Amino acid sequence: MKQVWILATGGPAKLQLREAPDVQPQIGELRIRVKASGVNFADILARQGLYPDAPRLPAVVGYEVSGTVDAVGLQADTAWQGKDVFALTRFRGYADTVVVPATQTFEKPPGLSFEQAAAIPVNYLTAWQLLVVMGALKPDETVLIHNAGGGVGLAAIDIARHIGATIYGTASARKHSFLKQRGLHEAIDYTRLDWTREVARLTHGRGVELITDPLGGSEWKKSYGALRHTGRLGMFGASKMTESRLPGPLKCGIGHALVQPGGVDEP
Repeated sequence: MKQVWILATGGPAKLQLREAPDVQPQIGELRIRVKASGVNFADILARQGLYPDAPRLPAVVGYEVSGTVDAVGLQADTAWQGKDVFALTRFRGYADTVVVPATQTFEKPPGLSFEQAAAIPVNYLTAWQLLVVMGALKPDETVLIHNAGGGVGLAAIDIARHIGATIYGTASARKHSFLKQRGLHEAIDYTRLDWTREVARLTHGRGVELITDPLGGSEWKKSYGALRHTGRLGMFGASKMTESRLPGPLKCGIGHALVQPGGVDEP
């Protein structure tokens, strides 16, 4: 089997393709011959030495894959054999062969390509955690999705649209047309406008019920201030902190959903 290793912290030159013996499924596991692997911001941060959840380097990272099951471990359902699937790996996903628990594996719908299926687990589970499990978004509420054109942002749009909520999002102007087709009700060009003022205008000064924020830094304070009374702030990343150039991992819960209540008083 082939794996992509991160040898040490640094740029893409620190990645190396290596050969390794084929892995074998253990009790309750499935072996997947990988057709596509997801590449997430967390993986990039791991290569830069900034991700606290990453394994010690050198390591093989990767949280999600899609492919075909070619071996089934003891106590796993043999019906998985030969099925096209996608799965959560939590590391070692940068490989052409992986083993994962059957409980972390899902049958791939025929209408999805392997590339599309491999992009589902991290983005959609994160968005579901933010909007539904912890954010408790309701049909009569409004959500602001920062970085609406990113992977989690697009997943959040899909989920919020399914719920029936009103959806605002920040994104550069070139993405607005696509995002509105996807389901965004109002797109805010954060590169040109003060998004906090736009949210106040759109909500008549009340603020929104839920904000998803992968930015971090001073943006968290701005997001907190843009909430209406009893609003919720879902913080799941800190992309702004990567601009600080501070050494060492970012101890800020990157990749985890944290929903904080608060916000502005209603008029």
